[in-house]
Amino acid sequence: MNTNNSDDRESTRTNGQADDQANAPVNDQVNIQIDEQSSDQINIQVNGQTKKETNDNINDQANTQMNDQVKSKPNKFKKIYITSVAALTAVILGVFVYLWVNLDIFEKSSPENVAFHVFNQCFRELAFDKLFALEKSSVSDLETLDNYTAYLTKKAGSGERNFRNISSDLSGVRKYAVFTDGVGFAEFELTERKGIFSPVWEFSAVRAVYENINAFDIVAPAGSDVYVNGKRLDKNYIKSAGLFSVMAGAHDIYTVSGLIGEPVIEAQSGGRKKTLAYDSEFNEYSAFPVIIADVVDSYTLFVNGIQIDNSFLLKDGIRTDETSRLRLNRKIYRIPFGFDEPPNVSIVCIAGTERIISDNGNYHFIQEIVYDSNLEAQYRQQAISAAQTYALFMTLNTTLGVLQRYFQTGTQIYEVIRTSEVYFYTPHINQYFEKVTASEFLPREDDTFSCRVTFEHHVWRTAYEHFVFPLDVTLFFRRVGGQYMVYDMISNA
Repeated sequence: MNTNNSDDRESTRTNGQADDQANAPVNDQVNIQIDEQSSDQINIQVNGQTKKETNDNINDQANTQMNDQVKSKPNKFKKIYITSVAALTAVILGVFVYLWVNLDIFEKSSPENVAFHVFNQCFRELAFDKLFALEKSSVSDLETLDNYTAYLTKKAGSGERNFRNISSDLSGVRKYAVFTDGVGFAEFELTERKGIFSPVWEFSAVRAVYENINAFDIVAPAGSDVYVNGKRLDKNYIKSAGLFSVMAGAHDIYTVSGLIGEPVIEAQSGGRKKTLAYDSEFNEYSAFPVIIADVVDSYTLFVNGIQIDNSFLLKDGIRTDETSRLRLNRKIYRIPFGFDEPPNVSIVCIAGTERIISDNGNYHFIQEIVYDSNLEAQYRQQAISAAQTYALFMTLNTTLGVLQRYFQTGTQIYEVIRTSEVYFYTPHINQYFEKVTASEFLPREDDTFSCRVTFEHHVWRTAYEHFVFPLDVTLFFRRVGGQYMVYDMISNA
């Protein structure tokens, strides 16, 4: 056998190649040649070098070299796996989004579904902010959420809530009414619009059932800043501009509507801001305090030295029990005055006497009828005698000559008394007067005055026939020559 020679040749060749390999560049290629010698031993040439290895060693070395080779390159299987999972996830997500979009479109394509959703979201438990944001058809932009919340809470009440369709014939609009225990308190609307695949319905408007929507005027100095619930009014709210009053001066009138609660109205002029009070009789808020002057006619009214004419007259010809007795009327003036100027109200009678009228509260001035105690002291007995003479004449207990001492001849009242047909049984065994009063002595124009006289006139015709005649009259006196005579008389009965 030439085993040794072969080994030498192989060794020589291997050594020669080893020198070449040492000088050659290193690469990743592993050159393996296997020469099987026996069942359990193999000669292996690795890059020109011969090694004798057993099968087990060969397997271990081969596995190690293969693992090193796998680690040195990208893991293609892992990339394929990640890419596949990502693609599958994207497909599933796309299907989910498609189903979700179509489900949303399906729900919105049914007005019943949308209405039920709106009811649950906004009315089962009142969502005041959402409702207020959509409540624009009736409620002003000047209204506050607090006022809206307070009103709707009270109007809705507590109890079982439900809703039903009350749609009109309007195409593309569905209306629903909301109830608490069968009592309606609000309505809402759905509006149809074009969708991507089919028409959809949207919550578009709400309106509470209002008992009263407030609308009113605001009177403020010209050019002033006016605020409603803290929001400044612009020129669009001006109803009349540049008006002028002898008392208030130049002023503007604003009109505001659509408020459901009591607003806070403010006006700022000349650096001063003031809160305005509401005048229910005129349905307005005024920056100018308003005088209500209730005076007796025949008197002249002055405010801050300015005579008030009938352009400020609110009511005339007012009668009370007192003015009826005095044959007088009352009249009421309504007078706005300056933004800052306090009022000084006075009256002057025809005789020229001026008297200040006091404020009874909130600029309400009432002229009390002031009676003259001096007249009463001087003419009380004359007034009583005149009234009793009239009573005696009507019971046939005095003469016309006595009547003429107190009543001015030629007057209407004198002629009425003189021509009266009196039927009364005489003679009388006794007569007298009880509960006699004389009051309300009131000076009048042209040297005249009036007073009230009351008494009971008792007349006894026999011992068993007793008559009582009550008398309540107002006598009107005027000076004739050197004395006062009755020129008129009215009964207060």
